[in-house]
Amino acid sequence: MNVKRLSALLLVLAPLTVYAAQGGWNASKSGVMLTYRGQLFNSSPLAPTPAQGVKTDNVITVVYWRYTVDGVYDPGLRVKLCTVQRCAEIEGGSGQTQAFRGLPATSEFRFTYFLEGKGCVYRPIDIRQVEIAVNYE
Repeated sequence: MNVKRLSALLLVLAPLTVYAAQGGWNASKSGVMLTYRGQLFNSSPLAPTPAQGVKTDNVITVVYWRYTVDGVYDPGLRVKLCTVQRCAEIEGGSGQTQAFRGLPATSEFRFTYFLEGKGCVYRPIDIRQVEIAVNYE
């Protein structure tokens, strides 16, 4: 095969190899009931399943999140999305972040909740469900 044909073939196949490595996974869990102020509460871990086919060399590009609050929202609620390596403060019940860009796509995530103040909560805050979707390359 001559150099010109080989170069043309590589140009055609290069985008396919990049595309083949891209993907995403998603997970959802039940939330937690927040009953005390001044304490951290964590969600159950959210991670890809083996069936989702995430490889150890895949890295995160963007993470989408959503959590659902049942009842009255408390303005003292602080929420972070965390891996073992880092945490990112998130605002609102849904959104996206690139704070985890470059971390392994196999990373395990947890939502971390903190209610400002001290003592029991008059009306417990019920986080009904947490969801994330992780895009990777």
